[in-house]
Amino acid sequence: MLTLMFVFFLAGLCFAKIIIQGIYLIHKLQQLSYSNAKMLTWLEGTTYRKVLVWNLFELFIPLLMILMFYFVSKGQLVVYKWVTSSIMVAVFIWKIIHPFSAGWMGKKANYKKPLVYTARVKRLLFTLGLLVFIILSLTFISVIYPLNRFSLSSWFFFRYNSFILLYSVLTPIFILIANLINAPVEKLVRYIYFVKAKVKLQKSQVSSIGITGSFGKTSTKFFLASVLNSKYKTLTTPSSFNTPMGISKVLNGEMLDGYKYFTAEMGADHVGDIKELCNLVQPKAGIITAVGIQHLETFGTPENILKTKLELFDAIPESGFGIYNYDCKMLRDGIAEQSYKFSLYSYSMEPQNFSNVYLYAKDIIQDCNGLAFSACFKDGRILNIKTGLLGRHNVLNLLAVILAAWKNGMSDKEIEFGMRSVEAVDHRLKRIDSGNGVLVLDDAFNSNYNGAIEAVNVLNEIGTNKKIVVTPGFVELGDMEVEQNRNFGSYMASKIDYAILVGGGKSMSIRDGLLDKGFAFDHIFQVDSLSDAQNVLAKILTVGDVVLFENDLPDVYSKM
Repeated sequence: MLTLMFVFFLAGLCFAKIIIQGIYLIHKLQQLSYSNAKMLTWLEGTTYRKVLVWNLFELFIPLLMILMFYFVSKGQLVVYKWVTSSIMVAVFIWKIIHPFSAGWMGKKANYKKPLVYTARVKRLLFTLGLLVFIILSLTFISVIYPLNRFSLSSWFFFRYNSFILLYSVLTPIFILIANLINAPVEKLVRYIYFVKAKVKLQKSQVSSIGITGSFGKTSTKFFLASVLNSKYKTLTTPSSFNTPMGISKVLNGEMLDGYKYFTAEMGADHVGDIKELCNLVQPKAGIITAVGIQHLETFGTPENILKTKLELFDAIPESGFGIYNYDCKMLRDGIAEQSYKFSLYSYSMEPQNFSNVYLYAKDIIQDCNGLAFSACFKDGRILNIKTGLLGRHNVLNLLAVILAAWKNGMSDKEIEFGMRSVEAVDHRLKRIDSGNGVLVLDDAFNSNYNGAIEAVNVLNEIGTNKKIVVTPGFVELGDMEVEQNRNFGSYMASKIDYAILVGGGKSMSIRDGLLDKGFAFDHIFQVDSLSDAQNVLAKILTVGDVVLFENDLPDVYSKM
């Protein structure tokens, strides 16, 4: 009877351990868009190694101990059972407690973005639990049954404990299998959401405007929605909702009556992603902000990135219009090779391109209060634009917005008025006055090289005392990742006073770039986390300093 109680108790501890670690891993999987391929890459990386080492330690040490007792106590079954049971229970209690005591989970954990218990997460947890229950049941049948043989054999007792220990370290594999099992269900759920949203949008009077680009699309989306809202009721997606499921949820959750426009941000990391989004949104107009090397790891080549972004223009009807950034050479050349039947409008802030575009910006003024510039149309009209935004790169985003607002029936005066209400998007070069004499530039959501360079330029222009950058570097740039991070460091060297580099790996290349240009070694701080960076700032900040937080990577790229 005691043996049977132990069997079920130990199985329960193993089940609890797997579910607890499963929640931790599902949190990471959620940040990786539920992609098994990305999850495998993360599991192979440095961020998971500390957990993996503990898992291996918790497998081999107890296994070695009970194996030793198996040989030492052969013939003394009762002694072997009690010693082994004590070891196993102690190990599993430790396994359950350790993630919380180590700060990987629970109140001690310093998550930037907590796990959101969506319906998908709940389905995944259910499948994981069912999978583990089936595996434990099969183990019971194959190893423990019949019970009298199990109770009277040290070898069968050893086998059971070995299997339980092994299962406890296979949680990542169980998660991947559960995610794979759920894939058809999730595909069906996405399809239902997709079709419902598409039909709902088709039946409405809403005109959709698609916005894509390697960078600048989220800001442009919010800026355009703000300006259009000053005259028309406009729906937009929150935050960076730019996937079929994200956009479908927004459309399904809104009453579309009364809305005139829908500004839809379209994200992509594979060829065909924009085409799928266009099938949902059916844009009447489109804006392409730029084409760069973001997500080169998944796209493979810059040509694939360009091809994917142009899928937006492929979906626009003849009666619609397209707007694009003429200063982006890859985009400009790619469009020149196409033959679109709808009207195309380009914009620029580079003087050499002014004669080739419909709208350009000149007399750009930037100070700590924001941007001001003249928006000049090809027909001679000039708009005087004033906004509290920072960053000259935002001039390009605003030019795209001006063209879209004009094409959608807004007068010059209405556009000028609407521009005054445009605010910086959270975590995209947003100015924060903390009230303690230190100015913060929050560009934590930016993850592209060009935007980071512009953020450093802003820091250099408006900073009157110490200029400090806190950054972990860039990711998902494939073979160019090291080079881009090193170049970023080299560029910053003459424009900042202190660099706080978060995490290892990526930031090491930034450090090398800084040192290449003679940056003071003792003005570089390498820390493991954002909280550690805050501790460094507390020691070096004085009144009048400006701090730039550049690209706060998700938890999956952070050190444990």
